[in-house]
Amino acid sequence: MFGHFTIRSRLPCPPETVWADALSRRGINDEFFPWLRMRLPAGELPARLDGPTRLGRCWMLLFGCLPVECDDLTLLRLEPGVFDERSRMLGQRVWWHRRRVTAVAGGCEVVDRVAFLPRWRAMLPLCRPLFRLVFAWRHRRLRRRYR
Repeated sequence: MFGHFTIRSRLPCPPETVWADALSRRGINDEFFPWLRMRLPAGELPARLDGPTRLGRCWMLLFGCLPVECDDLTLLRLEPGVFDERSRMLGQRVWWHRRRVTAVAGGCEVVDRVAFLPRWRAMLPLCRPLFRLVFAWRHRRLRRRYR
């Protein structure tokens, strides 16, 4: 049994601007601020991948300092405006995250699709609202940044 949801936001700016931030350490962490910070593997984040690539472990830090989750980050697809992630986390057997940034009249639309399979079935009722809340916060931060 797995949980899933989709969240979308329309932003009044070019998709290239939003996409560049989505692949930057600053942009990623701005979406989580102030609740979480994601410590990404060392090195530059790629702009494009030819096939599935494991990037390494990413720690999620509550308030920027307390480790609460670790994501063994693997990108299945990465190209301008598109990424598909399928990873394992400490609390999730499988974590899927898809982001699309597409041009629309007057700007762009960001669509995040998330699906997850907790390691312990009993955690599903807690994970569903928690992950929805995190992504609702991320989209709120996006709308605030690009108003």
